[in-house]
Amino acid sequence: PCWDDRFMVIRLTKAPGKWGLYMFRSTLMVCAFLLSVMNAHADKNVTMFDPGEAAKIVWSTFIAIEQANDTLNYSVFREIAAPEFQRKNSAEDVAKLFAGLRQSGVDLSRVLLLNPEYEISPQIAETGLLRMRGKFAVPPEVVNFDLLYQMIYGEWRLLGVAVVTGLEEAKIERRRFWFKK
Repeated sequence: PCWDDRFMVIRLTKAPGKWGLYMFRSTLMVCAFLLSVMNAHADKNVTMFDPGEAAKIVWSTFIAIEQANDTLNYSVFREIAAPEFQRKNSAEDVAKLFAGLRQSGVDLSRVLLLNPEYEISPQIAETGLLRMRGKFAVPPEVVNFDLLYQMIYGEWRLLGVAVVTGLEEAKIERRRFWFKK
């Protein structure tokens, strides 16, 4: 193999065979190592946030969403969010945002009995924003969330929100049985 320093790429110079397969595997291992190093470097720009405190913030957000959906009054939800969220979203916009969730009929108060399963662990970016992404398994469905918060006068206030529901993976797989050959 020869190294191209400009692009950090290994090129095979011989015909594939056992040697070529060995080099291919070696190349994959080098690429995996480089990716892990890049990911470790990227993680230095964030500060991990206490998962227990994060769970409290998520639960309070879900209570607010549930109360807004139950009363069909989204003005309070909007008012407890960050000022930037308020500027960009009217109460009608927030109602539209949660229309699908409201129509699904999922009881979000059930998440208070569960710990969030994080896909992106709670972390504070260099910008000072707190982000977390994860799910709650609320059989027979899963409630997925992606939340962004901004510190305003000592409180984490909602800046961005995405909450969607879907069937648990096991239920989805059972429904797909007829696709398999």
